[in-house]
Amino acid sequence: MNVDSENGGLGSLSPTQEHFLKKYILERRLINELESLNKPDCCELFGPPFKCTQTKESGHSIPLLNFFFHEFVEKFPFITNNSASVQLSFWQNTVQPFVQSFNSKHISDSEERSEVATKRKQVGSKLLSSLLVFYNSTIVTKKDLEYLNSEHLQGTSSGPLDRLSKGPSVKVRSPDIDAHGDLDDYKAMKFTNNVFVNIVAVRTPKLPPPGPASSEKSAWNFLPSISLSGGEATPRHHYEFVIQVVEEVKNDKDANPSYRSHFIARSYHDFQLLQSRLRKKYPGLMAAEIPKLPSKFKHDDGLVLEQEITRAAKRSETKSRLIDTSSQELASHHSNNSQSSLPKKKPFAREKLRLALRGYLRFILSHPEIVHSEVFRDFLYNKELSYESLSEEELEDYNNRVNHEKSILKTQYEYQRRTATAIYELAKSFEEFKAKLIQNPNTLSQLFHEVGTCESLADLSPLLRSFIEWSKLQVASTIYQVFLSVDNSSEWLSKCKKFHMFFPYSIMYGILKYTNPMKIVSRVMDLLLAELPTFSSPFSFLKKATSNDTPKHNSKNLLSLIFVMLLDEDLNDFKKELKEIKEEKLPKSSIYDIFIERIDGYVGETDERVVEEIKNRSRVQKQDLLLTILEDELIQPRLGKADLKTLSNIKQSHEFYDQLKDKKTLKEAELYFNLKQYWLIQLRKKDKELMKQLWQEPELIKLLRDFLTIFYQPLMKIFAKCKIHLVFKDFQIFMDDLMNELTLLNDGDVFILTPMEIFERSKAIFDKHEEALWQFIHNVYANDEDGIFLKFVAWIEKFLLCLRLKFSNTSMVSIDFEKIVPNDIDISELKKQLNNRIYYTLKKRAVVTTYLSRKKDDPEVMKSEQDRINKQWDTINTPLTDGIKMSEMGLNEGDMLDFDDLNFDFSKNEDGIDKDFQNELAIINEKLSDLDTSELDRFDAPVQSYLISLLSGISVADI
Repeated sequence: MNVDSENGGLGSLSPTQEHFLKKYILERRLINELESLNKPDCCELFGPPFKCTQTKESGHSIPLLNFFFHEFVEKFPFITNNSASVQLSFWQNTVQPFVQSFNSKHISDSEERSEVATKRKQVGSKLLSSLLVFYNSTIVTKKDLEYLNSEHLQGTSSGPLDRLSKGPSVKVRSPDIDAHGDLDDYKAMKFTNNVFVNIVAVRTPKLPPPGPASSEKSAWNFLPSISLSGGEATPRHHYEFVIQVVEEVKNDKDANPSYRSHFIARSYHDFQLLQSRLRKKYPGLMAAEIPKLPSKFKHDDGLVLEQEITRAAKRSETKSRLIDTSSQELASHHSNNSQSSLPKKKPFAREKLRLALRGYLRFILSHPEIVHSEVFRDFLYNKELSYESLSEEELEDYNNRVNHEKSILKTQYEYQRRTATAIYELAKSFEEFKAKLIQNPNTLSQLFHEVGTCESLADLSPLLRSFIEWSKLQVASTIYQVFLSVDNSSEWLSKCKKFHMFFPYSIMYGILKYTNPMKIVSRVMDLLLAELPTFSSPFSFLKKATSNDTPKHNSKNLLSLIFVMLLDEDLNDFKKELKEIKEEKLPKSSIYDIFIERIDGYVGETDERVVEEIKNRSRVQKQDLLLTILEDELIQPRLGKADLKTLSNIKQSHEFYDQLKDKKTLKEAELYFNLKQYWLIQLRKKDKELMKQLWQEPELIKLLRDFLTIFYQPLMKIFAKCKIHLVFKDFQIFMDDLMNELTLLNDGDVFILTPMEIFERSKAIFDKHEEALWQFIHNVYANDEDGIFLKFVAWIEKFLLCLRLKFSNTSMVSIDFEKIVPNDIDISELKKQLNNRIYYTLKKRAVVTTYLSRKKDDPEVMKSEQDRINKQWDTINTPLTDGIKMSEMGLNEGDMLDFDDLNFDFSKNEDGIDKDFQNELAIINEKLSDLDTSELDRFDAPVQSYLISLLSGISVADI
């Protein structure tokens, strides 16, 4: 796209050029302002209500963040609900000291942890993206509205609501799952690191033929697992899990890969041994990224039906038809005709454990280090235990389990079908509501007012009634997916049942009924935060004092003591793992000692300037950060001539490590991998130690106490007037019903009920309790004497009011670039730099758009039926989010793509499309970063001054 125009002043800029100039300036300004928040004294930049020691006027260096803080953060309803003195104390005596303490600690970042993106990095990207959306929508230029209304930048679709009104999008794609699930349907399998695994069946172990003296069991045989005749011992386990292993072999000459498939049976004990061996070989990786092996489940012995159950009988008598198999197994154990102590396998035996172990294996596959290890390959590829095809019994078991998984998928489709119908009804009312919301943000308050006037669900408007129906379906479908349809569902359900079982509902009910909840929580917090006395040992004088002696905890209250103890456990584990890597994973330790010392030196470096310089050198040289640490002269001790050869071996090992996903080069990559494990564990250890320090300092404890006071007490004051004890009792009854129903389904009903019946039983729980929930919501509104929730709705409306200012009062939020032209600026060079950025930005948009389109329909991504179900959820819910056009809010769809680019998240296992996209995006981003922006950057200072004046004239409260 050619956006250049004839040379002249800034008035000659086209609408597109002017819009992109504004975007670039705001983005650079926000990035710089957010970076300033990493300084210990960053709170002083905002001025009052914080304490200020700087003479410079507050807010001038961060005008964008300053405006957002004072208009939205400082005026959050729960904070402003307190007196002025309480608010001032909260900011000056609580928040400011905590920020100073936290920012003074050098916690590792995502750059150091390489592939692992830290939570702070993710939060920072989200915050930057959100602020960019807000300010690019709020602040405009003279030609911005012309740019937004230009035809070539409008969306190509008339919107999902238009399609919805015609009907087709309401129809959910019918399940087409009968064609899937074949053992040799390799093209339908999802390969991870070129391997696909599936636990296809569960079998009883094969027994050796009975010996001559073993036909009758001796009465003196107390150990039934051992043959008294001296024959072979019977297996110690009752069931084995048959794993199908398919390997994708890619040929250089042929574009179509070939496949190798085999089966191998492994017991649960084998899985335990696998986990133990992997922990020994990869202590850092297993501790940090691999979940624990799933435990065995109760009620997982399969089903026996008392008689042939018809479909009609299932609806009413399912529970009575299920028979506990434990008594039958016991009878079988003592049967004289039995040749073994092993129970006869029932349909769906160990189904919960099968799914959980399958999820565990597939998670492990996402780590190429493990996939190519000898331990894991022996587990999957042991030639003595492998075989080519299933027996008739195994094949029958496989077909039964596949049909059960298909039934689970059909239930999800039933949820989608009902949800699509609910959204169709909701969208008809929602479209009018969205139109009103755009023109009049106070529409939200009017809708919220309906909550206070309607005491029953029957009195609600069609919009709210449809919304509640949609919400129930969304929650019910989510619960079904989490607790019944995924591989680790039984594990999640087991944990929730334990929590529900041990939660003291009766005690809490009595406390809420007969006491003041605010005082109770206050007393509990006083107990947790009370100063603990310190005791010195009467024999402490016998201990020789050293300069390194420090108290074990230094905790001053019970809460910090608890967290410090938990952190100490993690630190002890890290110490063991570090010792194991040094002693077992790095042979000839004297060769690698100097490199370990350099890693320790980097992690323990207290001068932040040195750390940042090393990171910068790594970026400039485009070198792996760990390799830079191992060779840079800023780190001590210096490398000798003999160490350079070892360093060369480490670099060569790193090259093999980079190829690990495509080639089985684990042995050659182990040297670098072990050093990297050591480095990452040291970083985690350092972070834990810093968190331990944070818990031992008073700033965090005071923040928790004041946060609870400001946010919890206003809510409890309202809840107390709503008879919260009765609401809590209703919640207990709901949880009882939910857990009982999920347990019945999980323990057997899910195997024999139809998808429609499962759906009806799950949703019926929410239908039963919806009136009680609405009564609570209505009572909260009615008893909110301080109007906290109405203030919260008005606070949300402030955002919408800001976004609409450009249409109602354009001059209030307009930047006039002609008034802030830097001295001696080269207009021709400015346009050249601007056009280059526009070119690559539009190119990046095209790449992202193509990627999203290919990703949507890619057969590799949509191989499994579960993937198609998940994708269809997005399609079904689209009408609720796409009714408002971006141009109506002052943004372009292309701008949203640019902002979303900041939040792209890729798993460690990208498919081919992801890899191609990442490569293309990386090339474009590199070219964008290399572009000359000298003339564009000259606007920063004058724009900063202009924004101070512009934003000071906007008072959201007066809009």
